[in-house]
Amino acid sequence: MITSYREITPELARRIRLVMTDVDGTLTDASDSISSVVSETVRRLEDSGVMVGLVSGRTLPGLESLASDLGISGPIIAENGGVAKLKVNGNLIAMGYSRKPALEALEKLRMMFPDAIKEREDNRYRMVDVVLWSHGVDVNELRRHLDDAELVDSGYILHLVQKGVSKGRTLNMLLRHIADGQLSPADVVVFGDSLTDLSLFEMFPHSVLIINPRHASEHMERLHNVCRYVSELSLGAGFTQVASHIMDVRINPEEKK
Repeated sequence: MITSYREITPELARRIRLVMTDVDGTLTDASDSISSVVSETVRRLEDSGVMVGLVSGRTLPGLESLASDLGISGPIIAENGGVAKLKVNGNLIAMGYSRKPALEALEKLRMMFPDAIKEREDNRYRMVDVVLWSHGVDVNELRRHLDDAELVDSGYILHLVQKGVSKGRTLNMLLRHIADGQLSPADVVVFGDSLTDLSLFEMFPHSVLIINPRHASEHMERLHNVCRYVSELSLGAGFTQVASHIMDVRINPEEKK
């Protein structure tokens, strides 16, 4: 059952070794930018001994550039789980994923709905998923025609990706490579705001839902049903709110109210 982030205890806060966070709608503000306050919060987490990593639907080049700017030491998971590195400027981790199902699905949808499907320009930088908009055709109607690919709605854009690829699955696979394999799901807190983060919330016990007023109420209801904690503030301010609470109670247990 979901509860306030204020219920994150000093014991849990001190156990956390890795924070994995989505970017859009979680770190960003209403203008889709990351504020200096959020950047400073990320730096404070790192300085307090908590690794921070990014897990997003963004492309790997864009996400790696952001990770470098933020100065994080944790892993980078791009394309909603399709591509991963253990750290900035590290080697790609072989996940065994293919882009073929997404490309075949895109071609099929284009043939069926030629006036509805529009690709985004950054597809040329993607290795596993394909991003697109659908104009005038419902997402569930598109899903009916897919075979080996899934269509995921981030609330910002649609992602086509091979079945079985998810943020949660990829992060779980990476844990064996972090901290000499001594990191367990219980040592991780995951932050997200949309259905693309559902697998993180399902697979990791300490999950934080950041309120995003952009998303439909039925999407938020699904997330409420699986997430453990929820922010009070929205977007990047919500991330700062929860992360600051974690840092405060790690140092001063009496801060928990």
